[in-house]
Amino acid sequence: MPFGILRQQADRIEKLDVALATMGGLVEQQLTDALAAFEQRDASLARGVVKRDAETDRYERQIEHLVADLFHERRRDQNEIRRMMAAVRIASEMERVGDLAKNVSRRSIIIAEADDDGEHSKHAGVVRMGRISLRQFSEALDALFRRNADAARAVRNADDQVDDIYNSVFSELMTLMNRVPGIASTSTHLIFVAKNFERIGDHATNIAERVHYALTGEELTSDRIKTDVTSTLIAAE
Repeated sequence: MPFGILRQQADRIEKLDVALATMGGLVEQQLTDALAAFEQRDASLARGVVKRDAETDRYERQIEHLVADLFHERRRDQNEIRRMMAAVRIASEMERVGDLAKNVSRRSIIIAEADDDGEHSKHAGVVRMGRISLRQFSEALDALFRRNADAARAVRNADDQVDDIYNSVFSELMTLMNRVPGIASTSTHLIFVAKNFERIGDHATNIAERVHYALTGEELTSDRIKTDVTSTLIAAE
């Protein structure tokens, strides 16, 4: 194969890596800002997260197009195919994390602008969930860009941390709403924020599983034990 064609293919694979890295960084910043906006009740910062969501959508489409171009160039070995398919799946998972960060921000705007200065409106358990989900997502990206299968497996094995906190937060807020009906609106928004953080943890785990498969060709086949017991009681947005 002529050197020019090989160079073009290498350039496109490099562009795919750059697009994944850039999208990952954008989504990580979205999630960081969404958590800060919630914790600090900063409506302006939350609005900025919502506005930036379209940029992550554009990167997802760019990654899909790059992979389609790479498939059309020539026959590829199994390692290359796994890598390209993982890129599409991971981009989709990152786009969902961006959407969930946007949802958190929208709820944070409502909470920030409500006439409610109670400590429950800055619920420590929800903040802790946000921090853990951000850490999981960051570690999943780190496993991807360092091509570290063991790190990816570690992210996947820590999946139940956010679920356990969510169960506690959900129970506490439901009890609080029953006891103090006047805070039902804020508490409902907090439950949805918490559920969004829980789902971000799930997407981080999905990314880690895709990274592991792309690197090793092995699926992490054992079912993840989901400890969220609230799924039949509330539907996330």
